[in-house]
Amino acid sequence: MNLLLFLLLTFSATPLQNFFSGTYLVIWNVGQGQWATQITPERCQHFDMGGEFFPWKKLHQACGDKTNEIYLSHWDWDHIGALSKPALRRTLGHRCLALAPDGPASKYKKSLLANLSSCSARDSDLKIWTPFTAEKDSNARSHVLLHREVLLPGDSPQKQEVLWSQLPWVRTARVVVLGHHGSRTSSSEQLFRALPRVRLTIASARWARYRHPHPQVLERLRQHHLPLLRTEDWGNIWLEGPEHPTTSGK
Repeated sequence: MNLLLFLLLTFSATPLQNFFSGTYLVIWNVGQGQWATQITPERCQHFDMGGEFFPWKKLHQACGDKTNEIYLSHWDWDHIGALSKPALRRTLGHRCLALAPDGPASKYKKSLLANLSSCSARDSDLKIWTPFTAEKDSNARSHVLLHREVLLPGDSPQKQEVLWSQLPWVRTARVVVLGHHGSRTSSSEQLFRALPRVRLTIASARWARYRHPHPQVLERLRQHHLPLLRTEDWGNIWLEGPEHPTTSGK
C-alpha cells in the first residue's frame, strides 16, 4: 500500500464529518506516548492508547459510533493510560480487546481490561510478533505490529529488534513509528539496514521535555536518508492509502 502523508490542516465541523468517512491511519499527538488509530467507515482499530493528553473530540467524531478494537503493545502507562480516563467511555462507544499486553502487571492495570469484551476476530492485514521471554521489563515484552505497511514496534528494545527485524513481513514496512518514542534503546542501526523499503519515520514524543528522539537516533535516520515527522511539531499525522487520494488532514 502506497501511503500518502496528508497536509495537516485545522478542520471545521462540516469537513471533519465528511473526512472521517474515508480510511486513514492516524498517529495522534498525545505528547510522550503512543496512540495510533486505523479509521474506516465501519470501525476503528487502536494501536495502544497512551500519552499525556488526548484528542477526545476528534476521537469521538472519528470513532464514537463505531466498533473500537484495541491492540496494546505492553503495559507501560504511556501506552495504556487512556484506559484509566473516564472520558474514554464518553468518547468511544463499543470497545473490545483484540490484543492484550504480555507479562505481569499490577492489579489496577489488569482491572482496566477486565470490562472489555474480546473482539471476535483480528484483521487479516495485521501482522503481530510476540517475544518469548520471561523478562520482567515490559519494554522487552512489547508486541510488534505491522498494519499493512506501517510498523508499530511499541517500546521493543534493540536486543529484541535483532530477533524480529529479519521476519519477511517486517521487511515490507514503508513507514516506521519509532520504537520507545525515539529513545536510543530502540531504532538500532541493524533495524534500519533490515528495512529496505522504509521511506518515512514518525516520532510520537516530546523533545522539549523528554529529549526524544535521541540525537543518536536522529543521526542514524540522517545517515539512512530517512525523513522524520514529529507529532510534537505537526500535531496529528494522517496517512492514507491510494484508494482515497483526497488531500486533507489534522
